[in-house]
Parts: sequence; C-alpha cells; structure tokens
Amino acid sequence: MLKRLLSKSEFTKNTFILVIGAIVAQSIPLLLHPFLRRIYSPEDFGAMAVYLNIFGMLTIVSALRYEATIVLPKNNNEAANILSLTFIINIIFSSILLLIIIFFKNEVVHLINFPEKYSNYLYLLPFVSSIFGIYQSINYWLIRQKAFKASTSNKIVRRTVEGAVQGILGFFKIPGGLFIGDLSGNFANVIAGIRQIFKNKYELRFVSRKKIGYVFKKYIDYPKFNVLPTLLSSAATILPFLFINKMYSTEIVGYLDLSKLVLSIPLIFIASTISQVFFQQTTEKKHNSLSIKNDVKNILYLLLTVIFIEFIVIEFLGPQLFGFVFGDRYAVSGDYSKILIFSFVLNFIGSTFSSIFITFEKIRLNSIWQITYFAAICSLLLFKDLDIYDFLKIYVAIEIVMHLIYCAMIYFIVNGYEKKIISKT
Repeated sequence: MLKRLLSKSEFTKNTFILVIGAIVAQSIPLLLHPFLRRIYSPEDFGAMAVYLNIFGMLTIVSALRYEATIVLPKNNNEAANILSLTFIINIIFSSILLLIIIFFKNEVVHLINFPEKYSNYLYLLPFVSSIFGIYQSINYWLIRQKAFKASTSNKIVRRTVEGAVQGILGFFKIPGGLFIGDLSGNFANVIAGIRQIFKNKYELRFVSRKKIGYVFKKYIDYPKFNVLPTLLSSAATILPFLFINKMYSTEIVGYLDLSKLVLSIPLIFIASTISQVFFQQTTEKKHNSLSIKNDVKNILYLLLTVIFIEFIVIEFLGPQLFGFVFGDRYAVSGDYSKILIFSFVLNFIGSTFSSIFITFEKIRLNSIWQITYFAAICSLLLFKDLDIYDFLKIYVAIEIVMHLIYCAMIYFIVNGYEKKIISKT
C-alpha cells in the first residue's frame, strides 16, 4: 500500500529530507524534556505554554498572511517582493505589539490570568514574534526553491540553541530559562535563514518600492479575507488552555502542555514536513493541470498508519509512559492524553492537507470554517463549572466535529479539481 509513496520520486526524496531533518531537530527538545521537566516546575511549563500559545497566535497574522503567497507566483521576481513585503509588515506589527505591552501589560496579565512572577517575560513577545514571523516567510521562500535541506538545517540550528540555553540556565537555576532559550533559538534560526535565502536565488535587485506596492495590491485578498478568520482560528486552538489557566490552574496547563507536546510528535515529524513538500508539489501540478489524487491517497495511507500506532500506545500505555519518562507527577498527563488523542488525530490529517485551501484559492471557504471553529470553541465558557476531565471531553467533542467538517471540505475541493482535470482531457 505504501510502495507507491516510497518510490524514488522527487516528492519522496524531498519528503524524506524534511522528515529526517524534523526527527533530528525535534529529537533535541524531546530528549531534553525528561531532564527539563525535572529542573523546571509544572508551573514554569504552564506559564511557558500560555506564553507560547499567545506567541503562536501572533505569528499567524504577523505578516497579514502574505507569507503564504510566496510559493504561488510563477517567477522569482514577484515572489522576492512578497518576501520583502512580509519583512516590512512583521517589523511594523511587532512595533505596535511592543507599544501595547508597554502601556497595557497589567491589563493583559489580568485578562489571561498570567502568573505575575513571569509577567516581565511578556516584553519578549514582540521580539520573538517578529523574528519567528520573518523566518516563516523565509521558510516559504526555501519551499518555493525546493531548498528542503536548507529548511531542515535551520530547524536543527534553532532546536540545538534553544535546548542548550534552556538546559544550561535551568541547571544553574537562572530565572526565565525557558523563555530566554526560546528567544535564543528563534534568533539563531532567523540568522541561519537569512544566509540561506541569499544562497537560494533571493536577490535584492528584484526588489523595489513599486513592485512591493504591486504585490501588496495583487494579493490583498489574503489579508482582507484571511487575517481575521485565521486569527480567530489560531485563537481557538489556544483558548481552551487559556480557559483552563483561568478556571482551574497554571499547573494543570503545565500537565496539558506535556500531553500536547507528546501527542504532537506525529504532527511535528510528519504532517509539518509532508505538508511543505505537498504544498510546493500541488501548486506546481495545478499550474500544469496535473492530477494530485494519488499524492493525496498515498499520504493519507501513511497518516492513518501513524495514527493507529500512536492511538494504541497512548490508550494502553499513556500514564505509565509519561510517568516513566518525565517523572511520576506527570502520569496525569498520560490520563489527559487518552482523552485528547481523539482530536489530535483529526488535526493531524487536516494540518497535512491544509495548504489545499491556498493552492486552489479557497480562502473564503476556509475563512468561514475558521470563524465557525472559533465560535464553537468559545462555547466552552458555558461549561466552566465542570470537573477538568469532563471539560476536556466536551472540548474534544467540539474538535472532532469541526475537524471532520474540515476534512470533508478538503475532500470536496480535491474531488472537484480532479473532475475538472478529467473534463479537459
């Protein structure tokens, strides 16, 4: 069944490069976590989880979604101007964010119930979001150029620096080690990325103020119809953790953060890597009116195999595995994982194929789903008096329904494209 996926195609080679790179890059923090979880408290990780969730939401919209269009143009001239545009927008966005935190930090802390002793680390958010946002754009350029080895090496640099700083600062009991390590890793990542784009066909001579203005207008639909829905969708992924932080405790968020980390391993190793190659491949095939059906089917077979293995491991060994690897107090993360896994497997599939909405310019359809998803997650506020386990079950039920709809939408887009291809032949 998987032989076709493992054939010596360009798609397979590029996927293999990214998967191996992702395994190496993500193995660094995963191997360090048993050590880090013993030198930092669950509350430290809980505060870091809230911080990273906010950071993730900000970086989704820090370039107004223009970064996703870098792969689309047929010529590098236009793509280079989009890349430069995203750099400018990122810097403006982070500057505004810094002013907000300077003048309204206390209000932000109160709104999200962020622990006071960690509140000064919120000042790092504008810098980290700007740095990471710029790298997101760089990574899309590397995907466009099929420079998957460069993309992979940058991830390894980031995780190595991040893990080393967090480990050293934690060992010497220096406050803020998790936050400073994250900043250091992202900074190293963007420095490596800037070097890589100049090695991969990015030239400043392509860029001009007039051309930047041209691509700003040409792709205006992305910020116009996609920024707010994407922001809401991103918010929907972090709101449950913010709700739990406010209604229960930061310590519980710390346990849930570990569940999220472990359950996301297939998402990190496979979905995020395959999706990058798939995005470039489907965009190219669309330009040439070629079928993508076999690519989708073969990837889906692989995803279902990985999902089956993860499900069996978590359902039968969850608490024991977490307790053994991360310490006895984290066995509860295994119990949470047995509930959360049902939503993660569907998210795993949806995330892998999410670029289809961009490739086939179904941004408005995706936006409708994102807004609906946000509204559905907000309904969790109606269940604030429940036991944490019951709260998680309702959250997972909402996730399952919404991601089944998302997967159905992807199916109909691909099916519609395939019918269109057949009608032309």
